[in-house]
Amino acid sequence: MAYFKRNIGKLIVHAERVRTKYIKHRNFLIFISFIVGIISALAAVILKISVQFAEHNVERLNEALDSNLISSFFPLVGIGISLLLLNRIFKGRLKRGVGFILESIFTRNGTIPRKHLFGHLLTSAATVSMGGSVGLEAPIVSTGAAIGSRTAHDLRLSSKDTILLLACGTASGIAAIFNSPIAGIIFALEVLMVDFKTPMFIPLLISTATATVLSQILYTDKFFFFAVQGWDIKAIPFYILLGAICGIASAYTSFVVEKTEHTYSKYKPGWKTWLLAGIPLCLLILVLPGLYGEGYVLVTNLLRGNTAILTGHSFLTNNSTPYATVLMCLLLIAFKPFSAALTVAAGGNGGVFAPALIIGGLVGFLVAYLLNMSGLVELHTANFIITAMAGVLAGVMHAPLTAIFLLAEITGGYTLFIPLMIVCAISYFMTRKYARFSIYHRSLASKNILDADDAYDQL
Repeated sequence: MAYFKRNIGKLIVHAERVRTKYIKHRNFLIFISFIVGIISALAAVILKISVQFAEHNVERLNEALDSNLISSFFPLVGIGISLLLLNRIFKGRLKRGVGFILESIFTRNGTIPRKHLFGHLLTSAATVSMGGSVGLEAPIVSTGAAIGSRTAHDLRLSSKDTILLLACGTASGIAAIFNSPIAGIIFALEVLMVDFKTPMFIPLLISTATATVLSQILYTDKFFFFAVQGWDIKAIPFYILLGAICGIASAYTSFVVEKTEHTYSKYKPGWKTWLLAGIPLCLLILVLPGLYGEGYVLVTNLLRGNTAILTGHSFLTNNSTPYATVLMCLLLIAFKPFSAALTVAAGGNGGVFAPALIIGGLVGFLVAYLLNMSGLVELHTANFIITAMAGVLAGVMHAPLTAIFLLAEITGGYTLFIPLMIVCAISYFMTRKYARFSIYHRSLASKNILDADDAYDQL
């Protein structure tokens, strides 16, 4: 084995000498960013398709039984599998969330251990496909970051190039699942706080464009696509109101996730945390089926005007009154942060990206629904759902630009660009007043790696 490694090392050194002699370094980075984009997109698409397939079959099961009694306990199984993988295969050394990527950039020159290449794919697939109430975005971003980092490491590239390829991997993951190359680039710059000069944007552009095209080839039906309508300038006061409500929802989400994670951090991840957090999660899903899985199906149905999805298979089944609709919205908004935090605390792997979008979608729907019910105004509900999704995401992640461009690209254009700017700006500044750090940056702050002014200056 040692002989094999030694000869591989010599081969890499020789190839590096030949490459530096005949290929300009800039061109070489562009080519490698193309490769990173392909691999990251493949990982993202495979994970997303597998989870969507599992969720679709669970929906069929619920319809067949006319109940979610059985499926509500699936998350306990999925999280149990994830926990076994984390403890037995990865020996508890697989770091979850996006915080470890930031820490690797700030303290380890972007070097990420090899286990992160496939660890997040396996554990998040088990978690989310079985109904864990989190999103796949953080695991996909982590996998993309590991792909970029390990590629640079194996090619003996500099720390600067390692961080660049790490950013290419994360941006490509976002671009692949949302078909949003611009949002992927902005995510790398705004959330990962990666600072590049203009020429360094070319590899990012190449990798995200490659990932987007490959995603569209492999999956012709878009993972997400929301149709929008033109907006009326008379609705601006209501978008301002929506921005303020999104700010409150964002601060609430951040507070609940932080406190819940802190409560369970006292326990070492194991069968006790699996039961202590997993059972309450399953009971919540039993009462509120909308908490099952990522939740994009719920928002998609609301955009289509299907409000029955809110009360289906719940304690309010067959109750389609406005009061039932409003009550279910409030309950889902209140408990989605708890369900997301409990999923991770129990041993699952996932992030708050999707929960933030789902909470935002519910907030936007509720605001438009109540205002339309009043008879004082007639608002486009779909537009409010979309802008609120961006608003809560901007507040929770402290990333307004990412949220604006992500939802603009998802909706296929910039029709709602002004409302998106208004809602995201208000939500972000309100949230930042009560939560100095985003969920992603909090771990760096606790280790004195980052302070609030540093995070603010990156915007």
